[in-house]
Amino acid sequence: MGAFDEKRQYKRAFVKLRVEVRGRSFWQYVETRDISAGGMFVSTDKVEPANAKIEVMFEFDEGGKEKKIIHAEGVVQWSRPAGTAEAAGMGIMFTKVFPSSGKEYIDRYVKNLEEQKNA
Repeated sequence: MGAFDEKRQYKRAFVKLRVEVRGRSFWQYVETRDISAGGMFVSTDKVEPANAKIEVMFEFDEGGKEKKIIHAEGVVQWSRPAGTAEAAGMGIMFTKVFPSSGKEYIDRYVKNLEEQKNA
């Protein structure tokens, strides 16, 4: 085992999606940097502290196929303010996902992106 071992339960994909984020002190549209069925990283200068509750809403569009709207409640796992060497934003862990099939849909979406990348 290496110095950094991946602890994620779900595979993630590096993808940009437009996301509506509602925190305690803001409501904004931002972009993801990555997503998995367990959560996402959103790029934003407005960050909430760790353990803050947050809501996100986003839409998947698989090239003209049926669009899926996902609404999730989550908790900020970590945040990085503007002015650091890396991109500002928040790592969000999903606690509830609506519709109930949302996590499975996200996981399938991530796997499809990986297959396209490896094809």
